[in-house]
Amino acid sequence: MEVKELIQEIKENLEKSANTRSIFGDIMKVEDMSIIPVGSFTMKGGGGGGFGSMGMKGKFDVEETKVDESGTPTGKGGGLGLTIDVKPVGYIKIKDGEAEYVEIIDKTSVIKNALKVLIFMIVVSGIKNLFKRKKK
Repeated sequence: MEVKELIQEIKENLEKSANTRSIFGDIMKVEDMSIIPVGSFTMKGGGGGGFGSMGMKGKFDVEETKVDESGTPTGKGGGLGLTIDVKPVGYIKIKDGEAEYVEIIDKTSVIKNALKVLIFMIVVSGIKNLFKRKKK
């Protein structure tokens, strides 16, 4: 399968299956209220490939090794990577004809981000103190 065909197949499968309904479920009805799940979907990918000399002649004992005009083993290769992140971010609550979005707060992320800011402030403070000492 060629890379273009593989990417097209992945794209088609994601369009069919990577949506809020298939991941978090259908609209839920509880008494006189409807709840619609809302999610975040992030996809990142990359790939590469190449071809050329395999270096030391005779080092690779592969039956199907191809050789160039000079008799040097050659090869080609490629790779593709993909990561998908799906998480719930909230829901829409519909009651008595009125809709309200309710955000789901990820407490772990809030704490992690607060720690990152604190560490950054400590590092900046340390660098400032270091420069002050060097000036004296």
